[in-house]
Amino acid sequence: MRATWPRATAMALLATCALATHVSANPNDIYGNGARGAAMGNASVSNADDGSASYYNPALLVSGEHTHIDLGYMVAQPNLRLNGKNVGVDSLHGFTVSLVQPGNIGKTRVALGLTFFSPDNYLTRLQSARAARPRFFYYHNRPQRLFVSSALGVAITKRLSLGAGMMVMSQSEGEVVLDGLIAVPVPEQSNLALDIDVDLNTIRYAHVGLAFRATDWLRVGAVYRDKFTLRVKQVFRVTGDIGAPGGTPLVEDGFLALKTAFQDLFQPAQLVLGATVQATPRLAVALDLSYQRWSQFENPSTITEVELDVGQFNDQVDIPPSAPISDPNFADILVPRLGAEYVMPWRKNLIALRAGYAYEPSPAPAQTGDSNFIDNNKHIASVGGGLELPGLGTIVPLPVAFDAFVQFTVLESRMHVKTSPVDEIGDFRSSGTVWAAGLTSRWKF
Repeated sequence: MRATWPRATAMALLATCALATHVSANPNDIYGNGARGAAMGNASVSNADDGSASYYNPALLVSGEHTHIDLGYMVAQPNLRLNGKNVGVDSLHGFTVSLVQPGNIGKTRVALGLTFFSPDNYLTRLQSARAARPRFFYYHNRPQRLFVSSALGVAITKRLSLGAGMMVMSQSEGEVVLDGLIAVPVPEQSNLALDIDVDLNTIRYAHVGLAFRATDWLRVGAVYRDKFTLRVKQVFRVTGDIGAPGGTPLVEDGFLALKTAFQDLFQPAQLVLGATVQATPRLAVALDLSYQRWSQFENPSTITEVELDVGQFNDQVDIPPSAPISDPNFADILVPRLGAEYVMPWRKNLIALRAGYAYEPSPAPAQTGDSNFIDNNKHIASVGGGLELPGLGTIVPLPVAFDAFVQFTVLESRMHVKTSPVDEIGDFRSSGTVWAAGLTSRWKF
């Protein structure tokens, strides 16, 4: 394909943006999966009884006897502030669909589960920025993801079950090449061929779970979710002669290569332990404790390399080296979650009242140096309710449930005092709130 220099440049820039398209995760780590779990503070490793078990604990998929389909929708609105000013982080809204299909292999009870969340404003979003640019890394790019998980649960005994799941991502690496004549001094006379080469490399990461009913009133669970890092690599390359069309080139076989690489998404390895106590026939209390290994978080800033060969003019070109990227020095954290559910009969229906709380300390240190990866300690409170109907007649004879939740997150105010008095950003205070709400319908067949 032949194009003039301006057209080829524009096409190359568009292609470079396209190279970064990928499927990633994970909004569930922030807002939960389904209205029931979110209403209980996401303390669901030992008590998820619906399609959300594909995310919370795949070992719990075998707890039901019927095919289970969940349909939901949620919205989240961050109000994140620097020095009291809203920084304009995008809202999140999208659909959740979960499916559980139980069955038997011989005498062994098994169940397949699938869950995914699809934003309806972005399927996925890529964001690269300098380390100095202030950003709430936890909310800026991480939730805007298409989340997909498949899992299998197996009942080992009547009390013990195991489960495992897999999430599949694609990571892009690509190159945009322009080859031909770069016209000097009239760039519009350039004659360049454009070639685009894109590779999508599959990335898989797993999660495994265990569920055990210790007594009639105590259930325990454990889940391990593996680490996931998404890196994006792009190359923009120009090769060819430099000079006037039809004349002797000023430079033969010139060369320019711009290489960029950055981390677009990081999910820490997580170990979650949980227990649910059936305090009374109507009241259940759940507690989860999550260990998250944020110390493996790498600086996500863009690393740029430039290679240039313009023949006799090389001595006149000075390309400064890229600034070094510092270690962000994130720390591992423990996240406690507490949830409660009270179920009571009402006529022929069941009504559930739910509430939850979680405290998530920030893994990020105060931003005193060149980088500005902002995060704050978070208090997360939630309430919700559910209505279960005995069925909808002959078409849907099994129980149907409708759940709702509202979640409110407060980011503790935090001051970041710079070590250098001439820092380009200067001292700032970070704070904020996040509202989230959602609805889920649960169907059995």
